[in-house]
Amino acid sequence: MMLPMGFLRAETVEETSRAFIARHFGAEGRTWLAQLPSTLAEVAQRWELEIGPPLHGGLMSAVQLVTRADGTTAVLKIAGPWSPTQDEAAALQTWAGSSTPALLATDTASRALLLERIEPATSGADATGDDVAKVLRVLHLPPPAGLPSLHDLVLERLETARRAGRQRHKLAWALAKVAELEESPTTHVLVHGDFDERNLLWSTRGLVAIDPWPCAGDGAYDAAYWVHGNRRPGRRARLDAIVAATGWPRDRVRDWAAVIGVHG
Repeated sequence: MMLPMGFLRAETVEETSRAFIARHFGAEGRTWLAQLPSTLAEVAQRWELEIGPPLHGGLMSAVQLVTRADGTTAVLKIAGPWSPTQDEAAALQTWAGSSTPALLATDTASRALLLERIEPATSGADATGDDVAKVLRVLHLPPPAGLPSLHDLVLERLETARRAGRQRHKLAWALAKVAELEESPTTHVLVHGDFDERNLLWSTRGLVAIDPWPCAGDGAYDAAYWVHGNRRPGRRARLDAIVAATGWPRDRVRDWAAVIGVHG
């Protein structure tokens, strides 16, 4: 669901991202795209950044490689009004660069985040269950105040799926399953919320998670997101691996993965 992207011109965001934003967010998205070059220029000037090339991979934000005044490189992320920039900043501050990029600066009015550059930033699609469990143990801290609940996030995602034409019987099943999962007690933690292989990168300090959509709720949802893996092959093996590595109930992770399969 969630993120990334010279310059001061219409090509700031990849064409595929532009098309996605215009299609999904309509007039709001087109307005944001039109204002993006001036927003990037203003933030870069204020934070004394030299803008480098765009970083590709996400759909809902502009992400640029930048050089700071001290000569170090970083990543500048400008999110649209549909993204939870304030929540992301709160989560990153809580994680403090442990298995996530460090947050170097934030401006929620511009929806701008200056982030540590992850290197070598190669895909974490080959991560094992043990690798993933290690990251989740670091991420699943007590949530900061003010985050939305996982319940609300999942309902919002199911509503989006309904508007996109998802079959009613599948939506009804997912809603009933969410209610059932929430009836059983579980500790609420800081949940990444978009924890699949697209947002896992190898760094010099190991596997890190990027581009969270933070909320407070059941940490098994993150494990299930990795299991679902955008419907890529190997879901059963990933389920076996993460259950063995974390000790979470198999049925719980499996059921959350099935809900994710409905909302996409």
